[in-house]
Amino acid sequence: MKLSRLFWGVLFLIFGGLVLFSNLGLLHVNWVTIWRLWPFLLIVWGLSLIVGKERPKWYVVLLMAVLMLFMITAVFVSDWFDRDYDYVFRKANHQTFVEPYSAGIERASFALSSGAGKFSLRDTTAQLFEASTDVTVGSYTLEKDRSGDTESLTLSYKGRSRHWNFGGYRNRAEVRLNSNPVWDIDLEAGASSVDFDLRPYKIDRMEIKAGASSLKVRLGDRSDEAHLRIQAGVSSIDVEVPENVGCEVRTHGGLSSKRISGFKSVGRGTYQTSDFDAAKKRIYLEIDAGVSSIRVSRY
Repeated sequence: MKLSRLFWGVLFLIFGGLVLFSNLGLLHVNWVTIWRLWPFLLIVWGLSLIVGKERPKWYVVLLMAVLMLFMITAVFVSDWFDRDYDYVFRKANHQTFVEPYSAGIERASFALSSGAGKFSLRDTTAQLFEASTDVTVGSYTLEKDRSGDTESLTLSYKGRSRHWNFGGYRNRAEVRLNSNPVWDIDLEAGASSVDFDLRPYKIDRMEIKAGASSLKVRLGDRSDEAHLRIQAGVSSIDVEVPENVGCEVRTHGGLSSKRISGFKSVGRGTYQTSDFDAAKKRIYLEIDAGVSSIRVSRY
């Protein structure tokens, strides 16, 4: 048997099986890890091209099997590729940003523009905005604009997010917001880990654009109506919504596995809570993702 035929056959069997079991809810597939391991496919494919039409040696087949087994194992070792690397040879550039709060601010918007990294929003602050950042290459800048009772803040990263660096690479931003204004939030990042706890805030609109990422978002019940849109590539997406708020979820992405708990299907890719029509408070959630794992649950 030609090694190239064996390679493609095994690859399709593994990928098809992962998608099937994930859609059936039997497995929780970490698509982010699969995306990060794609160079191994080039290695195995290269081996098949080197061997060509010749009968493959036993050690070539063994090497291919080991590589495939490594990929499958890594998919199910949940934190193996998402570890928090604190040890880097390159000195990190630490920055702190603070924007004071005044009682006249009724609405505010916050935008975070960055490359690959780790981003969190968990705690509140008496200031309007606080952020702590650590990067090994480049730096962050904060732009501010005030118009009447509305203030706009943009935290932007300037630097290379992908580079050859034997000392390790770090890009982290921990953000804290004031809980009084009504917020619009935008996040645009590359391959990233995002943990946003929005329960203390009044959210009007939020949009997340990310690459191959791990996204965890918790929504609260302080707004009468909130709109959240997520656009991502090969990602793991986990969204939690409160039980006392009606919620509608629209999903796009044919190869994504979906676990929409506590919702009923009302159309192709559309789900609603049973109390959505009568709910006084509502959340509208739209998720547009590639080959991803999507989980929406109520708490």
